[in-house]
Amino acid sequence: MTQNTIVGDLTSLGLTKNEAKAYHSLVRLGRSSARVIAEDSGIPRSKVYETLGLLEKRGIIKKVSGSDPTLFDPAPVDAALDHLEEKVKSSATSARKMLRGLQSLRGTEAKEFAWAVQGMEQVIMGLRTAIENAQEYVFIASASPILLSHLRGAFSAAKSRGVKIELFTTSLGSKEVPGLDHYLQVTIAMPSKDLLIESFKEIFQAPALSTEEWEPTRMLIMNVDGRESIGVFLPGDESSQPWALHIRSRLVVLIQWQVVKTVISSVEAIIQNRMS
Repeated sequence: MTQNTIVGDLTSLGLTKNEAKAYHSLVRLGRSSARVIAEDSGIPRSKVYETLGLLEKRGIIKKVSGSDPTLFDPAPVDAALDHLEEKVKSSATSARKMLRGLQSLRGTEAKEFAWAVQGMEQVIMGLRTAIENAQEYVFIASASPILLSHLRGAFSAAKSRGVKIELFTTSLGSKEVPGLDHYLQVTIAMPSKDLLIESFKEIFQAPALSTEEWEPTRMLIMNVDGRESIGVFLPGDESSQPWALHIRSRLVVLIQWQVVKTVISSVEAIIQNRMS
């Protein structure tokens, strides 16, 4: 795991970028002086003492008494991250209570019939919101359900409300997210890649698109209570952004470049018939 990844994860727990860099360096180096920490982390010398002071106030590092020059020790990783996580949860609980009150004062707003979002975080948030609004069932069809690993919390809350959650996938796909069957029922029943490609043959024959550019098995279709459908389209490479289409009715499959007249009937049937 790179420093940038670790720093990014630590900032999501409430640390500033410099604080994350300093704690990362201390964990890696062990007891160290401010000068050594600044050199290792890349924090400017003019900022390092301020940064270490903030980390000390957070309780995840401490000064070594009587040391000259002053040395710093990191708190054990598990204790430090648990502490930061609890702080984030506490802040989220407080903010949730206040913001829900403000939201309830807004009244009911008109909702779009259909809309699209782009980017992984927007896609995940759209799926999470739909699941959190579910009252009866959530049915998902995908040959690549790895995206669902980001939705464990929403699945857990929905399951506790008595919402029926089912994933229809391939045997290989169901193993991509270990433990997913704790939250939902996994049914091994999905069309093959060849069948999906055949369903999209008119699109693949178009000059602007080929099977190398678009991978139909990297789709995810979700139906919530029969009133909202979501189609998620994951690109085959990192140069493109994932995107999702939300429709407040039975899902008609759309592709980013054009409307497709033919519905992938096998996938749609799996969702609509609930495989019961």
